[in-house]
Amino acid sequence: MASITLPGPLAPAADALRGWLLARLAVPPLAPKGPNPRVGEPANLLYLTDLAETLVSYDSSNSDFSGATPTLEDIAHVRYELRDQEGALVGTTNGYGRMLRKGPDGQFLGYFSEEIRLLDGNVIRTGGVVDDARLTLGEQQTIKAVAVAGPLRGAVGFRQFRPVETHKSYASAIVLYRS
Repeated sequence: MASITLPGPLAPAADALRGWLLARLAVPPLAPKGPNPRVGEPANLLYLTDLAETLVSYDSSNSDFSGATPTLEDIAHVRYELRDQEGALVGTTNGYGRMLRKGPDGQFLGYFSEEIRLLDGNVIRTGGVVDDARLTLGEQQTIKAVAVAGPLRGAVGFRQFRPVETHKSYASAIVLYRS
């Protein structure tokens, strides 16, 4: 999509309008005040925890699969299968990661996003900044998630993942709620 630049005094107004729209459309709603019959409906909640995520494919510009030698040029495309506690397939992920910056302490921050397709028909988009060094050391990371299609379209929440074996498998959770 091309960016439109307005001349002179219209530019600040256009920036203000874009900021206002972003704040209204991208920010999750406040919890409902008082009794709300929809709050307790199971149809408005996706709560998948204790998921096992296993590697299907991994394509990276960095040949070090261990993650021990990141660079600012690193870009990776990954695919995983998501399985529940009993080992049944619940969905797949198609993700993209890119290093953003190297901090003064030498740690890298990266952006990771993905599309998750669940067998129940929900399609979820995720995205957020992760601390690559902490992730590689086995620490859990959390990014935002939104259902973009399916029964829970419009639900917002988060996705968590912690490496069990770097790049090969993760312990994961997806929690979304629609008010």
